Amino acid sequence: MKKKFNIMLCTLIGVLSACNEYDFDQEQYRNEVGLLSNSSLIYDRQVANVGQEKDTVYLVATVSGSQISPNTHHVALLESDSLLKAYNKSNFDIEKEKFVKLLPDECYDFPNKELDIQAGTSKVMFPIYLKNLERISPDSIYFLDYKIDPDKTPNYNPDKSHVLLRIYKENYYATTKTSTYYNYTSSTIVIPNPSGSPEVRRPTNANQVFPIGANSVRMMAGDEDLGDYKTARSRIVSKSIILEIGEQQPENPQARELTIRAHDRVNDVEVDPVDVVQLTPIDDYDNTFLLNAIRTPDGRATYYKEFRLHYKYRLESTAPYREVKAKLRYEFNPRVDNL
Repeated sequence: MKKKFNIMLCTLIGVLSACNEYDFDQEQYRNEVGLLSNSSLIYDRQVANVGQEKDTVYLVATVSGSQISPNTHHVALLESDSLLKAYNKSNFDIEKEKFVKLLPDECYDFPNKELDIQAGTSKVMFPIYLKNLERISPDSIYFLDYKIDPDKTPNYNPDKSHVLLRIYKENYYATTKTSTYYNYTSSTIVIPNPSGSPEVRRPTNANQVFPIGANSVRMMAGDEDLGDYKTARSRIVSKSIILEIGEQQPENPQARELTIRAHDRVNDVEVDPVDVVQLTPIDDYDNTFLLNAIRTPDGRATYYKEFRLHYKYRLESTAPYREVKAKLRYEFNPRVDNL
C-alpha cells in the first residue's frame, strides 16, 4: 500500500512540474477562418423585420484559436448553390414541391464580400441588407448560400467553409421563425342550408397567422382543413384571406382599423382566390386589431393581440356565403416585445 501511494505521489509531482513548465499563454490551435453555423452548416439565429424598408442580417466569419489572434485575417466569400442542392437532395430527394429556395436577388443587397478579421478580434460580420420580403411566400423556406473563396482566404477550415443562411421574417403580428397561432374566442361560422336551418359552427381551435408585409398578415378564411403547408400552395390561395392593419382609432388608441381582402393571385397557381366580403361591424366584431388587456380582480393582467372580424366568404362561386364573426387572440408579454 505504501509503495502504491509513493507511485501516485511521484506521478502527481511530475504532473505539477510539467504544468509549471507549460506556457498557457501560447496558442494551442491553428488560426483558421470559418463561417459561423450549426453542425448542419446552417445559420438560423436571425429574423428580418418586414416592418422596416430594409433590415440587416449578418453572415459571420470567425477565426479559431485558444488565444485572440495578433494577426489580421482576410476573408473573401463566393456565392454558391451547391450546399442548397445537397440540402434538398438529402431532405426531399425528388419531391420538388418541398424544395427550399435561394432568396431572390431582388430581396437583398450584399455590398461587400471581402472583409478582414482585425488583429485582436475573433470575428467579422458581413452585413446583408434585406428588402422586398413581402414578395416571398411565408410558406417556402429561403436561404442564402455562401462559401469561402479559397484563393483569397489564407488558412481557412474546409469543414466550416460553407454556410446556408436561413431567412426568417416577422412583423408585429406574426413570425415565420416559429408558428404563430391565434386562438378562436367567442366565434361563430354560419353556413346556410337551403333545405333547413343553417349550420352554426363554434370553432375552438386556432388559426395560424403568417406575416406578409409591414402591416398585413395571412390566415385561413374559415375552419377548413388546409393540409400540409409544404404542398398546399393552391389550397392556400383558395382558402386564405389577407388582413391589412391600418390607422389607430381616435376614440381608442389600442385599436386599429382593419381591412379584410382576398389572397393575392399567384402566377404559378391556377386556383382563384377566395371570394370574401367585409361586413358591417357588429358588437365586438368591429373589424379591428386590438391590444387587449384582461384584468383579474386582484389587478393582474393578461395581454392579447386580437383580431375582431366580421365578414363572409365562399370557396366556390356557386356556393352560399359563410358568415364569420370571430375574435382571434394571441397572448403576449408587452415587456418582452419592448426589449
